[in-house]
Amino acid sequence: MNVIEARNLSKVYNHNFKELTVLKCIELKIKKNEILGIVGPSGAGKSTLLHLLGGLDEPTSGSVFIDGVDIYKLSDDELSVLRNKKIGFVFQFYHLFAEFSAFENVLLPAVVRGRGNKKILEKRAKELLGLLGLSERLTHRPAELSGGEQQRVAIARSLINEPDILFCDEPTGNLDSETGAQILDTLFRLNKERGTTQVIVTHNEEIAKACNRIIHIKDGEIA
Repeated sequence: MNVIEARNLSKVYNHNFKELTVLKCIELKIKKNEILGIVGPSGAGKSTLLHLLGGLDEPTSGSVFIDGVDIYKLSDDELSVLRNKKIGFVFQFYHLFAEFSAFENVLLPAVVRGRGNKKILEKRAKELLGLLGLSERLTHRPAELSGGEQQRVAIARSLINEPDILFCDEPTGNLDSETGAQILDTLFRLNKERGTTQVIVTHNEEIAKACNRIIHIKDGEIA
């Protein structure tokens, strides 16, 4: 069963009155519970593809279907609801709120969603942080956490709404090899235990080799 499907997906940016084609006619199907690695040289269009698949940027042409729904035919509000309900994002630079504790950062997407019992959501946030080895860091703010700890907080935050799909953009890009290995172990354990479909943009060969499938992006196309 395909949970994500891209059809004839293209992205063109206009810069200084010139067109820059980043993606060209991408055709891609991703199965439920699959871990897909996206690799390729810098500037090839990997992150752009990830953002289009996740509904963060609008394609110039083509379509993206998630569970059979053409997401770019939805209204902005409908797309936001779909992202919040079905999708989690993990970025290279964490994007944590400096003024919030680890616990508050994790809880935030659930608060934005505005559904669910508060006590249950708070319990889930603590359980996720505990699952990622951060039970002793609940009240710590990002500046008080190591890079690996911040990334684990970001992963916990991405899972608070129990998404079906997790999009990861260079999740170990700013980490040392040991911490990166811990993050890799966490991601693959989540796939095994929770059945989360994962799409991972990476330059890390170890991550790529561990994925169920790899696609190579070169000059905006699947090579």
